[in-house]
Parts: sequence; C-alpha cells; structure tokens
Amino acid sequence: MAELIGPILDVIKFIGRKASKYLKFQRKFTEYVDDFNQAQADLRAKEADFQQQLKDKHHFGKMPKQAVERWFEKVEQKLVHAQHVEDKISKGKYLFRSCLGKLVDEATQAMKEVHAGGNFSGGLVVNDPSTIAVNLPTPEVVGAIDVREEIYQYLMGDAVGLIGVWGMGGIGKTTIMKDVHNRLLKESKFRKLIWVTVSQDFDIRRVQNNIDSQLERNLSDDEDTIVRAGKLSEMLRGQMRYVLILDDVWRSFSLEDVGILEPTTNNGCKLVLTTRSERVVQSMGFKKVKVPCFSMEEAMNLFLSKVGQDMLPNPTLESLMKLAVRECDGLPLAVVTLAGCMRGKSDPRMWENAIDELRGYIRNIHDMEDKVYGCLKFSYDRLQRIDQDCLLYCALYPEDHGIYKDEITEKWMEEGLIDEMGSRKAMEGSSHSILQKLEENCLLERVQNRPCIKMHDLVRDMALHITRKRFLVKAGMQLEELPNEEDWGEDLEKVSLMRNRISTIPQMMKSPKFPKLTTLLLSWNALKEIPESFFEHFPNLKILDLSDTRLESLPNSISFLEKLTVLLLRGCLCLKSLPCLSKLQALKKLDLGRSGIGEIPQGLEMLVNLRYLNLERTSHLAWIPTGTLSKLCRLQYLAIHLKLRSAEELRELNKLEVFEGWFHNVGDLNMFASKRKTLYKFSILVSYQVASFRPTTSSNLVRFEGVPFGVGDEIILPYGIEQLILVRCWGVRSINDIGLRDAPDLKACELCACRDLESVISSQCEQLQTLESLYLSGLENLKVIVEVGAGESSVGIFSSLKEISLFDCGKIKKLFSADWVLSNLEEINVMYCSELEEIITESGKKRLGSNNDTIKFPFPKLRRLELTKLVQLQRICSENGVMDCDSLEFIRIRDCPKLKRIPLYLPQLEIDDEGKLSPSNSLQRIQVHPIDWWEAVEWEHPNFNIKNVVRPLLRFWKDIIEEWEWN
Repeated sequence: MAELIGPILDVIKFIGRKASKYLKFQRKFTEYVDDFNQAQADLRAKEADFQQQLKDKHHFGKMPKQAVERWFEKVEQKLVHAQHVEDKISKGKYLFRSCLGKLVDEATQAMKEVHAGGNFSGGLVVNDPSTIAVNLPTPEVVGAIDVREEIYQYLMGDAVGLIGVWGMGGIGKTTIMKDVHNRLLKESKFRKLIWVTVSQDFDIRRVQNNIDSQLERNLSDDEDTIVRAGKLSEMLRGQMRYVLILDDVWRSFSLEDVGILEPTTNNGCKLVLTTRSERVVQSMGFKKVKVPCFSMEEAMNLFLSKVGQDMLPNPTLESLMKLAVRECDGLPLAVVTLAGCMRGKSDPRMWENAIDELRGYIRNIHDMEDKVYGCLKFSYDRLQRIDQDCLLYCALYPEDHGIYKDEITEKWMEEGLIDEMGSRKAMEGSSHSILQKLEENCLLERVQNRPCIKMHDLVRDMALHITRKRFLVKAGMQLEELPNEEDWGEDLEKVSLMRNRISTIPQMMKSPKFPKLTTLLLSWNALKEIPESFFEHFPNLKILDLSDTRLESLPNSISFLEKLTVLLLRGCLCLKSLPCLSKLQALKKLDLGRSGIGEIPQGLEMLVNLRYLNLERTSHLAWIPTGTLSKLCRLQYLAIHLKLRSAEELRELNKLEVFEGWFHNVGDLNMFASKRKTLYKFSILVSYQVASFRPTTSSNLVRFEGVPFGVGDEIILPYGIEQLILVRCWGVRSINDIGLRDAPDLKACELCACRDLESVISSQCEQLQTLESLYLSGLENLKVIVEVGAGESSVGIFSSLKEISLFDCGKIKKLFSADWVLSNLEEINVMYCSELEEIITESGKKRLGSNNDTIKFPFPKLRRLELTKLVQLQRICSENGVMDCDSLEFIRIRDCPKLKRIPLYLPQLEIDDEGKLSPSNSLQRIQVHPIDWWEAVEWEHPNFNIKNVVRPLLRFWKDIIEEWEWN
C-alpha cells in the first residue's frame, strides 16, 4: 500500500501545481490584461518612434539596417497575434479566464521580448552600397577647363594614383575639385568618393574620424592613434576602388600614420590633395597639377556670372567693368568678391570711384596673395559698420568651422551688435538680413547640405589682421593650456579659446587686469575648475561662454562680474550648482540647457533684466520654486522641459516670444495659448506621463502624448501652429476633434498609435490645404484618410502636400481619391498596411474616362515611391490609369505579391540610338523584391520596353543585402 501512496501523492502535487498556476491566471486576470495592453502600447510606440527616426534620417544614400527590417517583421507578427488575443478577450467567458489568462501572459511576454530586442547600436540606417557619394553643391564653374580635364583624366586612367593640386589661396582649388567630384558621380569606375577638409590645424584623429564617418564605421575614441590607423586601413582595403580627396592640406604628413592606403593599380584607389604649397606636393610624392590664374577672358566671364549680365547694355559700363576685373589679376576669389560688392551698381561714376579705390588698395603690391587681401579689404570697407563688426566676429571660430546660421545670428545679438528693436523677432530678422548681405558679398560661404556658413581662409586671415590688437584667437588649435603671457595684450577686447583641450587654469595669473576685455569664449574645452581669482582679471566682462566644459562648479567671484550680460553654461553635464546670481543685475541671457544642475540658482528671481532663460533637458532639475518665473517679467525666450506645476506661473510673462515647455493637461495648454498673441516660435508637449521630450523651435509644434480627449472638449492651440503630433491619444476619431481654427499655417501632421482614430479628417477642412507632410503610424482603426460627407468635396484638401507616409495601418483599404489635386506631392511611402488594396481609387460615380481611354493621374513633382510589405495590394490605380511622373528618382516595391502591374508613365525617360538611358534621365534607382515578382509584373511604355531599358538602375533586395554584408 505504501508503494502506491507515494506515486499517487506525486500525481496530486503535479496536478496541484498546474492548477495553482491556472488559478493565478483566473484571480489576476485583470492585471494580466492591463499588462498586456501596456506591452502592446509600448511596442506600438517604439515602432512608431523608430519609423519616425527612419523618416528623419531617410535621405539619398541611406537604407534601413537588415536587423531593423527583421525587427519590424517581428513586431508585425506579434501585433497581429495580439489582435487575435484581444478578440478572444472581448469574447471570452468568465469560466475560461484561467486558460485565456495564460494566453494573454504568453502574448505579453512575447511582445516585451521583441520590445527589448529593439536596440540597434550605431543607429537604424547604414550607407546604401549602391550610392557612392552625394552631389557637392558648387556654383557654376567658370574657367580652369584644362586643369579640370587634367585631374579628371588622371583619375580615370591607371598611370597616376597620387594627385597634388596646388595653387595660391583663392585660386579656386576647392571649387575645381568639387566639380571633378560631381563629374565622377556619373561614372561607374569608383565605388566610393570621400571628401575630407584637413585645414591648417592638422589633427590625425580628426582626419581619421572624418574618413570613418563617411564609411559608416565606428573607430573608438579611446583607442591608440596607431591602432585606429590600422583599423582604418583595413576599412579602406575592404572598400576598394575609392577616391579620397583631402582638401586644404597645409603641411606634409605620413599617409601610413593616418591609415590611408597607398593607391596601386591592383586596388584601383586614387588620392587627391589640394594645397597652397608646392613643397607639400613634392615631399609627399604626388603628381603636381598647378592651378594658374584666370585669363582675362575667364575672369570676365566669372565676373559677369556673379554681377549679372543685365548690367551690360551700356558700353561705358562694360569698359569700366573690364578695368575693375583687370585689377584682380585673374584671382577668382578676388573677382567673385568684387562682383558681390558691385552687384546692382549701374552708375558709371560709382564704378570709376570703385576702380580708383581698388587701385589704391593694391598699388605697388607685387605679391599675388597680397593682391587678394587688397580686393577683400576693398569689399570689407564698403560694408556698413554693423556689417563689418558681424563679419569680424565670425573670425572667433576655428578655421574652416561650419557655423550654424541661427547660432551666429544669436551671437551677434548677445554681443549687442544688433540694435535693441523692442522684440526678439525683429532683432532676429535684422541679424538674418546682415547674414544674407555678407553671403551675397561673398565674404561668407554656404556649407553644403547644412544650414551653416563659414569663412574662406583668406577672408578669415584678413579679419584676424584687422583685429590683431583687439582679438586673441586660438580657437581649435588643440591647446592644452592657456596661451603664453605675452599673447595677452592690455588692449584685448575679445578672447576666443573655444574647441581646444584646455583642462586647467593656473591658480595665479601674472597678467594684469584687462579693462577692455568684454568677451571670453572657453567653450568645448576639458575645463574642470576655475580658480577663485580668475575673474578678477576681467572686471568689465560682458560675455562669458563656458559651454560644453567639464566644470563641476563656478567660483563665487563670478558674482562680482556686475557688467555680465550673457552667461552660457550649456552642455556642462558635470555642473551641479551655481553660486548666488543676485548681483548679476545686468544679466540678459542665462543658458543652462543640457547641464547637470539639480536646483535653480539662488537669486534667479532677482534677475529682472533677464530676456533669455534656457533650462532645456536639465534632467536632474526636479522643480522650480513657485513664483520664480513670474518675477522674470522681461523674458522673451523660455525653454523649460520639466513639467510645469501650473500655467499660472507664466501668466505675467507678457513679453514672451519663444517658448519650449511641458504642460500636464489640456486645461493648462488652453490657459497659456489663450493669453499668448506674441508667440512666434514654440514647441509644446502636453502629457500626463513622463515622456522623452526633445522639442525644437524650428517649427511651431504641439505634441499630445497619452492624452484622453472627451467629446466636446475645448482645445486652444497657439496661433500659427505648424506641426501637430498625437501619440497614443484616445477618444480622437479625427483631428476635427482637436479643432484647427488657429492653424492657418499647419505644415505637418503626425498621428501615431491613436486607437480610436478612424479618419484623419472627417469633413472639409481648409487648414489642411497648407499641409506639406502627413505621417500616420500604428493606427489600428484608420479606415480612410478623408471621410467626405454628403454634398462635400475633397478635391483641394491636400493641394500643398509634399510627402505622405503610412506604417502599420491595418484597416485602410484605399489611399488617395482620384479627384484629389496632388501636384506638389514628392514622396509616397507605405509600409505594413495589411489590408491596403489600392493607392488611387475612383468612386463608381466619378469614373474619369471610358474603359478604352488612358487616364493620366498627374504627379509632376513625385521623386520617391516606396511600397513595402503590402500583402493585399492589388493595384496602384485603375487598369486603364497611369501615374504621370515627370520627376521620379527612386522606386522601391518590396513584398507586394498581388500587384500585377506598374502603372508608371515616366515621360523624362529618353534613350539613345543604342537603346540606353540618356544622362538627362532623373530616375536613379529601382529596388524590388522578390526577383520572380519583377520578372512577372507588367510595366508598359508607349515607345520602348521599359523593363529592359531601366535594368541598369535595378537593384534586387538580396543583392543590396549581400553588398552591405560584404562591405
């Protein structure tokens, strides 16, 4: 009997354990469902965030990582399964809760696992291996035809691998190489073009980083320079057939020390450098290519291209122009600068006077480079004083440094170079007007693909020469300590030591006081501490920039800088607190953004002249004492990313023009927005929960996150809103529920994971006629973009739309209505919409043609068409319809198995006598998957077999992945 009892008890225990588990699911069923809903919301939110990041980073030459694509597929699978589980929950009975609870828990854990797997080091995108480089913006190149052709032939041939382009400053070396670079883009000889600006302050690690970034690799900053060189050479060896252009080299160096491979016939690589020094070219063993001065004819053509051909009807004026150009001695920079200075001047007497002045500047100058200085000084002296001061300020930045336009205009305002005009908006307008004038006069240059400017080396040299007694500039020169005592003159007004490696300041400086010094720039250094006595040397200091240093505290003596108007501590992550600021009554600007401060500085509320307060991304700052902000009644700019206790704190800030902030609820937003008619830049988050808030005032934005909206809730948006974002909001069935009466300039709308949303707009809405970008993601109940009521028309509703993106909208079946006017649409991107059947749909009552007619849907500006993972997509448009696309550059159709026809008519496609595409063709790439789908799909063209013609542009997905892995 005892032998039987033991096994029976074991069975009972086993059953008991199983039963207890199921009873757990029964008892805590509601908790499991809540956890399930949260996991589902988190996964959708992360998916939406990644889709937004991909959208932000998506541009020519980039593609999502393979791991990211696989993650999206897993997300889709888990969310589809979660929907099935949700259906079972809604239909489930109480008695079956134990089994259902187990199913819910398993689905929850699966979603959490996928969520946790969504971590991708190095970002979400990689270089598209089919892209060798981007086109470098450059003005139309005039002259130097022989030199450009010589360089090009060396690059295309096999005999020369090292090419040294040399010539004096301002002769046009960089412009010539940009032109050659862009010409190489049209050839198939090279797989990669790499451009690196070296500059006078040569730094091996910076050159390594610049090359590395263009190869999309990750060299560690902590590794030894020699180790980095070895790794870089391996990267380049794997790249093969590349051209590396090193621009603005000032001295010879070892290619091996950097990690640059020696070009050989076998590796097919080429290396080009530009330099002012013939000796550099010789010592490094490069083939010399000298850039000569322009002939008179070339110089005159360049001049006319800049000053304007419309000024030539007068023969007298033409002869005077030739006299002026002759004084430039064929130096392109001098010619361009002179043209910018004289543009629009049609009075011959002004030209005669200019020639006399110009001759006065360069009379008896025999050195060619000094003649360039003479021409530059001529242009400088013709500027107004305020414009001159603004130009000279730019010389405080390092050589070849790209300066953001908004940053430099802000600096001019800080310095008091821009007159007080009653409002910040007016001052910004004045600053940008000056910036534009300096660009038009060719004294500042635009930086490619960035909203930046920089100074040409010679213009900067001229500025430093003009200010040599007033400015001490050692910016970006890798200094590890303060300049020598003899460099500090008593007449100094501005000192710039930004972007160095200075870590300490001596406890005792022997230098006397500097009564004229008003500006001290120490940003981007390794400073950890400032001696107590340091500020005693600068009794009249007005501008102090310590941004992006490692300071943990400031000396109490800063309180005695009673004339200080600007204190910049942005990015000081180690800074925990500040001394009392109550004595700094002249302070107008305080920037503590991204600093480590844990409490508001004592005495902040007493800074009654403060116009600018930045507390953005101060994650350690928990709260602001009540009443502090309300006392700063002159504030024009306020950025504060911690949640405001109440909008009442801002009630007294009647001069506020720029605002970044976070409100707890819609009521606070309404209170704030209803009182703010002077706002012209804002970025506002409305959320109950802690959220990742990284706003930008580049567009006027309001973001609602996790906010419930009730029927009839009043919502007041700030006037002039340009971007509206809703994330995980419920109760909203369309953005009609938000109300857009104060949004006449709405440019962008993003709707993500709003489960109740059924349409973007439920009736005619004039505000959407200005909309340029529409981004929809994770909208599980979205059925239509526009729900048109009886007797209503949606024809012009999206007349300004430039891009539309849909991701994971599982119920929508049709995208566009055939009668919409989409003449400005540039990008269409649709992914993971499992029920989508048609892109352009015609209503049965509004057929646009008979069965035999070809219907053309015009998309004159469409550049990109991307259709991915649309398993139910049957057609893009009707059987007798075509999308007429004049400007299409990129097509991606991936995993759309039911799509049998590509109805794209591309009138820009032209072929030569051999049946090959002409160079004027705008279409650059076509990506498709799978191969057998491409082989079976129909694509017609009235004049030729289009599938054969575009084959050179075709890339199959597996080939792209293989090339990426090989690289």
